[in-house]
Amino acid sequence: MTIRRTTRRGKPVLVLDIHWQRKDGSQGRYRRDAQVQTMAAARAEERRILANIAQYGEAHEPKPELPEEPKAEEPAATFTQAVELFRSGKAVTKLKPSTRAGYEEILTTRLLPRFKDRPLDGITFEEVTKLDAEMVKEGLSASRRRNVQAAIRSVLRAAVDAGLLKEMPKLPDLPKTGRKKLPVLTREQVDRIFEVAAPSQTIAFSLAVYAGLRSGEIKALRWSDVDLAQGILVVRLSRSKGELSTPKSGHERVVPLAPQLLAVLQGVKKKAGLVSTTRRGQPWAECSLNQAFKQAMKKAGIAAPFRFHDLRHFFVTQLFRRGGGAPAVQALAGHLHLSTTQIYAHVVREDLVATIGLLGADGNRTVTASPATR
Repeated sequence: MTIRRTTRRGKPVLVLDIHWQRKDGSQGRYRRDAQVQTMAAARAEERRILANIAQYGEAHEPKPELPEEPKAEEPAATFTQAVELFRSGKAVTKLKPSTRAGYEEILTTRLLPRFKDRPLDGITFEEVTKLDAEMVKEGLSASRRRNVQAAIRSVLRAAVDAGLLKEMPKLPDLPKTGRKKLPVLTREQVDRIFEVAAPSQTIAFSLAVYAGLRSGEIKALRWSDVDLAQGILVVRLSRSKGELSTPKSGHERVVPLAPQLLAVLQGVKKKAGLVSTTRRGQPWAECSLNQAFKQAMKKAGIAAPFRFHDLRHFFVTQLFRRGGGAPAVQALAGHLHLSTTQIYAHVVREDLVATIGLLGADGNRTVTASPATR
């Protein structure tokens, strides 16, 4: 019996007490006072409860599921947001200070003004192609255009890694820069430069000419990196834009001291701190080595457009001219890729061709072999 009468506090009460078994085998029970305390109303309520149990397996009709409110879409990340992410992340952890400075100049002067609030998925093949076409009309070099596109790629890759962009878009191929012809100082020009160089300049120039150090490596070289007794130096660090970092290749390298460089270093009285400094004993500033080199070139009467880095070029080409093997030259120069080293070998091959050409300089005469020598 599912409806029963009982007395509570001296008053009669109709109670519905319904038992049933669920599909999973568990027992269900509905025990409530009738909503309306008449037998007819209690019977009607009983039928409704039994109908629900038959249909839904429970005493109450399940509440209808409300449709989920559509989630508001998060606004797409902008190019500016991706740039800030790149600046605080990969630009610091992956780029050398000089490269980072170059990227910053490109971002500030060219890319942010153009793409500032553009959603990242709006940086498309068409947009980058249009930008490149505009740079061509401006007369920018292929190298400059390539650097701009490389900066775009770096920012977008950082956005992909951080989940701000689903995937890298297809972008135009990077402009081809071609191979530049390296200017090479002659032995005579280098000797003239050393003749007029100040003592502080001689140390820096010698490290470039006889050990192949880059300007940043010269600025960071310490006496603790030099072993005069063993006749070696170790390139461990580079200084650029006021920051210390690893050498360009990312690896330390050992360079044996050439006799000329050994003599220069042995002649230095104070062997503590930095090996190469200005005449006042201060660290070289960002562009001061190049300025010192320009001054020495002017004193030496050399008008060709050489840079301080060309002293390093001289070092590598001299090694090849004297028969150095490419892998050994690569290790001494600290080139990450052998292909970079082989550019200098190409210069030396041009020297050989020019030298062979001297054989034809004798009045351009053609020598015909006699029958006896054929």
